[in-house]
Amino acid sequence: MRFSGQATEGKGFATIEDWYLGETGQYLFDELETRISPVLATTFGYYSLQLGCAGLARALQESCRVKHQFTLDEIDRAAHIHASPSMLPIASDSVDLVILMHHLSNSSEPHAILREVFRVLIPEGKLVIIDFNPISLWGLRHFFQSWLEHVPFRGYFFTAKRIDDWMRLLGFDQHRHIRVGYQPPIQKPGLIRHLGWLEKGMRKWLPVFGALNLMVYSKSISPLTPARHRWVTRKLLPAKIARPSVGRGMKYDR
Repeated sequence: MRFSGQATEGKGFATIEDWYLGETGQYLFDELETRISPVLATTFGYYSLQLGCAGLARALQESCRVKHQFTLDEIDRAAHIHASPSMLPIASDSVDLVILMHHLSNSSEPHAILREVFRVLIPEGKLVIIDFNPISLWGLRHFFQSWLEHVPFRGYFFTAKRIDDWMRLLGFDQHRHIRVGYQPPIQKPGLIRHLGWLEKGMRKWLPVFGALNLMVYSKSISPLTPARHRWVTRKLLPAKIARPSVGRGMKYDR
């Protein structure tokens, strides 16, 4: 999908959402939209919630079957709900789908956010995490340039394994892990087009080096199985009764 009012490359970006509006970011977003569409097309329910990139939610969830779609952000005016993601003002077990788009890498409380997401999701509710892959060319550039605090290379890029460990501890089950985007981390679209051979080669021979991690989880709730109590019949008297020693062999009057 092409956005109107695209940002200009090379002038810097205030947020990751602004970067996606640029030509380089939109190239990556187009592939992300293609890969996430089958996931959202099989997701049904009443309420979905996206944290991060509120302005892109409509384009990203175009194929989503959830009836009511909302966005939440602490400072973004485009969001429907303005609140802290670590303290969601949402009832427990009430949301069918949650999307975290570049939210964990730009948060100082990733664990608190994941706990809140687990709380608000219904049992078997779906969670989609979208974030940069540190094991990629984009992660390599982030390693050398994160100190500059330039979008999109600021924040902390978590590995898929680390995120998966967190999710298992919380009680999530992973369903899919898709790697998206193999273009080099260059902010010049013309040069990217000339390096198409590199993108094709990485996609074929080095699939783990995708720019984005697209991870799909579901909230797992273990059913409570009632334990059957083994009733023990208590006997009032022991099996054998000792005969009194006094009075043995005595004759009684009739």
